[in-house]
Amino acid sequence: MMPADVLRKAIRAIKEQTTHPFAVNLFARSSGSPVSLQDLQQAYASDPMLQAIRRDLGLTTPTTYSLRSPPLKDQIEVILQEQVRVVSFTFGLLPPDVMSQLKKAGIYLIGTATSVDEARILKQNQIDAMVAQGAEAGGHRGTFENPDGGLDLSTKDLVKAIKGVVKDVPVLAAGGISSGPLAAEALTHWHADGVVLGTLFMLSKESATPPAHRYVLLHSEQEKPTRITRGLTGRRARGFPNAFMDRMDSLDTKTIPEYDIHSSKTKDIVAHATKNGITDYMLLLAGANASDAAQYSNQGTLSAAEIMRKLMIDIKDCFVV
Repeated sequence: MMPADVLRKAIRAIKEQTTHPFAVNLFARSSGSPVSLQDLQQAYASDPMLQAIRRDLGLTTPTTYSLRSPPLKDQIEVILQEQVRVVSFTFGLLPPDVMSQLKKAGIYLIGTATSVDEARILKQNQIDAMVAQGAEAGGHRGTFENPDGGLDLSTKDLVKAIKGVVKDVPVLAAGGISSGPLAAEALTHWHADGVVLGTLFMLSKESATPPAHRYVLLHSEQEKPTRITRGLTGRRARGFPNAFMDRMDSLDTKTIPEYDIHSSKTKDIVAHATKNGITDYMLLLAGANASDAAQYSNQGTLSAAEIMRKLMIDIKDCFVV
């Protein structure tokens, strides 16, 4: 979601700290073009609820809305110019011309699948590896064959199912993996070729996770388990329930516009809530098993490097005969 200039700065900041490969993650769209400004200015059936929430928070309704997603072509230009070596993407496939550009540049491509059918599509498009995003994964669902629903397989079941049909593409398990022993289980028993961990590293000391969000990650799962909703951004995503989620979920989901529109229309609410630590109206995205992440990170007191070392020790121990 970074504009091109911000993305370039982030890439260069990473380059200053390492010579090793790192990935840039993109939200993919088959057309490469998000919605228009005209689309954003239209009235939608979900607008009255958003206006009621703004009144409760003391916010005025914006007179105009800005595009949520930066132009993909500008992001790709930066990636090519900065010679990024790995690009991952979610929400579907990148446009064919973009895929060709990245492959020609020798960039390692990682797609996201939430079903066996999506895994087959990724393989047909010659990606180098794929993330198998199970139902437990936090944040937005990468589903592109049926973005508004469908069968959400557990990470374990999804990895096993994809491995049964995709034989020559590495499959990375993602979703609910918040400890070394579970990561090792994914590698040894589910036969994943790698693991992807998000919520655990949100609790690292240097993470940019807002303090109020961090508090929820550390304390709330036992009382309010995460759930999947379309109401917050227009795209299905897993997070902790709060007043924002409950109020939007009370609407008919068909009245909520697509991601690029709804996430733009809720941006001011989320920004205000995040700035002021109002957890009832923040985007509290997180995976299932957040309590495991809290415990494994020593209640958020470990650095990312310390978490990584702990993971490697636990995984290595599971492979020692």
